[in-house]
Amino acid sequence: MKLFAHLIEERNFHNAWAKAIHAVLSKGTDLVIGGGDERKPIKDSCMLISLTGNAIKQIEARELHPQYPFRRIEEYCNEFTRPFLEEYSSKPVNERFSYLYFERLAQYQPTSSSNSSDQITLLKNALADQIKENITSNRFQAITWYVPSDIQQSSPPCLQRIQIRYIPENKVDVHLTWRSRDLFTAWQPNIVCITEMLNREVIKPNNCQILRIIDYSDSLHIYARDLEDAKTVKFVPVSPQEI
Repeated sequence: MKLFAHLIEERNFHNAWAKAIHAVLSKGTDLVIGGGDERKPIKDSCMLISLTGNAIKQIEARELHPQYPFRRIEEYCNEFTRPFLEEYSSKPVNERFSYLYFERLAQYQPTSSSNSSDQITLLKNALADQIKENITSNRFQAITWYVPSDIQQSSPPCLQRIQIRYIPENKVDVHLTWRSRDLFTAWQPNIVCITEMLNREVIKPNNCQILRIIDYSDSLHIYARDLEDAKTVKFVPVSPQEI
């Protein structure tokens, strides 16, 4: 069995998704994830996707590929807001999700006895410090993983880490690291809503804009149930400025 790793560099958000789909379909490894009664066949890859240029504008405009199956983008992006988190935190435990990304980022509390940390505010302040000192730092990041509880969970967070680096003048490099990722139905809204949250909470308050997004997945996969639909995904026409 040959495991597959791939690099994609794109200036068009729609075609980044289409390229990743075609790469996994043509070279991905057939694996089974899950366990017990939840064995899920997938076609799997390890992939780094670099997004620049017009792709950033498309992400910020919430543009999705015409064939993308997930359309509840406003509802999903709402989960990355503080009003939603406040309402969510007041719910009984049995009415909550197994995890919420924004909760892990803005109310990071790995144990019941530890203090809660607002990593998003810390990222905003860290970016301000980089700007003030006119330096680029690789030390400022936010994480989601709770050790040791998450390693024993059946559904631990897929998003692992966010890193934001300052790039003079007034630009930032955003890195997203994932342990697992559903390419066909989750990849585009994940990036759109996380980017929107980072712009609102961290980047725009510091008068910066995104130069590049690096999206790295240890396991970027297509579920067997989606393979036939994935085969129909087409590239979209691009303007000369994107080439």
